[in-house]
Amino acid sequence: MGKGCTGWFAFARGLAMGTVALLSWSAGAGAQVVSEFATPTPSSQPLFIAAGSDGALWFTEFSANKIGRITTAGTITEFPVPTNAANPAGITAGSDGALWFAEENGNNIARITTYGAITEFPIPTGASFPIGIAAGPDGALWFAEADGDKIGRITISGAVTEFPVPTAASNPEDITAGPDGALWFTKQTATISGGSRHPARSPSSRSQPQRASQSASRPDRIARCGLPRQAATKSGGSRQPARSLRSPPRPLKAFRR
Repeated sequence: MGKGCTGWFAFARGLAMGTVALLSWSAGAGAQVVSEFATPTPSSQPLFIAAGSDGALWFTEFSANKIGRITTAGTITEFPVPTNAANPAGITAGSDGALWFAEENGNNIARITTYGAITEFPIPTGASFPIGIAAGPDGALWFAEADGDKIGRITISGAVTEFPVPTAASNPEDITAGPDGALWFTKQTATISGGSRHPARSPSSRSQPQRASQSASRPDRIARCGLPRQAATKSGGSRQPARSLRSPPRPLKAFRR
């Protein structure tokens, strides 16, 4: 009998825009089976999903403004996000055993315990639009600020540090820890004309993308962020010169707005 594997994913668009699914694959049988589980809230638009320390899967419901938990048996529980219309996006497991997620429109990074208790931490830069978030090798959480043009770091106690991205208006979106001990992130670099880079940031924009006009004067990029030796700009503390991210040289999300 050959080895098999399973994988969990979420539907954010189409007829199954409120569905979490399980893909099972067996090398011996050569079979692939997808099992779908509808979220209790219709049209919730689940986006990101991560494994929790409790053995369940945790996911963000962008339009429903909730965090979902699904057991491997398919039982779903939902937890409302405290900030109204926060639109949770990226989610990841933290070194403290809790789940951490980014609130795109809430401008917060939030922590949810495996019991469902949520704590929100504001980002110093207003309207930064955080999207992707990942656990770093230093025990902190790192996140990408799409409109803030910064990479953020938050400790499990809630202290936030921000690092400006060298390329202006580069729109960092997703981030992940690399095998070299650094954080790697994607930058949707483009020159925008005719107003805001994100004119229609709302649940409806997830299903019907409405983007400002763009002229691709610069290429899209992948960037690397080495761990800092000292803090840059911290919330609630002294300000120090921001550390450059020009170190030697969100894998791209399958979902795009």
